[in-house]
Amino acid sequence: MKNNRLSILLGCIVTLCVMLMFPRFSYNDPDTFWHIELGRYMIDHGTVLHHAIHTFYNDRLPYVPHEFGFQLVIAALYRSFGLPGTYILTAVCLFLLILGLDRLTRVSRKELGLEERRPILLLLVMAVSCWIYYSYFTTRPQMVSSWMIVWFVVCLREFQISSQRKYAVWMTVLSLAISNFHAGVWLVPAVFTGMAVLESLTEKRLSPRRAAAYFAIWLAGLLNPGGIRSIFYILTVTKGNFNMLINEWQPIEFSKLSNFPILLIVLFFAAILPFALHRKPFRFMFMLGILYLGISSYKQNLFLWLFIPYFVATLVERVPWIRNLRIRFERRHLLLSLAAGLIFNVGYNFTFPAQVDTHQYPVEEMNYILRKTPPGMRPKVLAPYGSSGYVMYRGANVLCDGRQDPFVTTESKGALGWTAFERSMYGFSEYLPEIVAYDKPDYVIARNNVSYKLMQEWSKQFGAPVFKGRYGSVFVIRKS
Repeated sequence: MKNNRLSILLGCIVTLCVMLMFPRFSYNDPDTFWHIELGRYMIDHGTVLHHAIHTFYNDRLPYVPHEFGFQLVIAALYRSFGLPGTYILTAVCLFLLILGLDRLTRVSRKELGLEERRPILLLLVMAVSCWIYYSYFTTRPQMVSSWMIVWFVVCLREFQISSQRKYAVWMTVLSLAISNFHAGVWLVPAVFTGMAVLESLTEKRLSPRRAAAYFAIWLAGLLNPGGIRSIFYILTVTKGNFNMLINEWQPIEFSKLSNFPILLIVLFFAAILPFALHRKPFRFMFMLGILYLGISSYKQNLFLWLFIPYFVATLVERVPWIRNLRIRFERRHLLLSLAAGLIFNVGYNFTFPAQVDTHQYPVEEMNYILRKTPPGMRPKVLAPYGSSGYVMYRGANVLCDGRQDPFVTTESKGALGWTAFERSMYGFSEYLPEIVAYDKPDYVIARNNVSYKLMQEWSKQFGAPVFKGRYGSVFVIRKS
């Protein structure tokens, strides 16, 4: 009876954790909007984009289609169900991620000859999933690649144990999927595969079947519309250190209170390593890779959270009361608990759909601009970098839509010798009149948090704002 009560309690905890991952928090990223717009364009035109669209540069700026699969899926859901429909993909990804993290703990224990299932580890899995959801599940490609990479590692470890063909097939399929949904992170599973190769060599188990599987994984990554440019996309975004202008790419400030959970997970990871490596070559190499990613930037800290369960899974054997605890909680119980929570969230999401935050995005401002624009026309709107993706999604042409690679090219250089990306990032300052004179937008949207002095200077240059909304002010740029 006691065991049954523990099982029911664990199932309720899983369901409650999922229900507490409120859907409205998955809509708080500006990238979502330009992903939808690019996907809509590709569906309408039956093509894969290799150039930026809806910009001041027409179709002249090159673009690496490293996330086209995600954009097609998210646009199809948006077209069918509106903005709430995009949460369907979020729910599916969350479901597969939690299942993957649970399976990751099992395969970690299996490769050491331990009893696979320890249901108590679900408490860790759910805690990690909650952090990942609120920090990284913002309707972006990383929520798809997260579960794909976790399942890739699961299959990789299973393959190293048994060399079964089904795991080789699944690894190849996942490699192909990652390179088409989020090619920028494909190098991560590629490096993990390299670790498995070294493991096989050191253990003298590199058979022809294994070699063929590893080669197929690497080859599958090249099968995407952008080819090798997509899988080496990281070299494009880090060129000239432009990526350092974006907060998530910057080094983690461990002293900030908001980053305290990240500091704790790094310290916890370091503390358990002596008890989690078990003198296994792969675990040592894997630890080095995860530690490097985990402390390099906020964006890549995600990988530390994804794989902490792999290392903790064997640690519980050193805690007597956990080692002796027996809870009957099978995979079907986990599936049922997850399904109950996610079905509730999906229903709630469609019943009470999230609204675009009018303080964070220029919703009212774009309503005004579009009312003043003839049907079928796309006005040229200069807006801050973080809101330009929304402006493009609403129907305007923008200087820089929230991506980076098309807008750091030589072709995009303009006023002050800055690229379009730099003008979008730095432009809402004393340099705005020079940028406006060069780029000749029809409208400028300035945020309400701009200083009074700058607003006065811009009003002298462009005339008084014609509209003021919750996000900011709209200036009409008169053509001379």
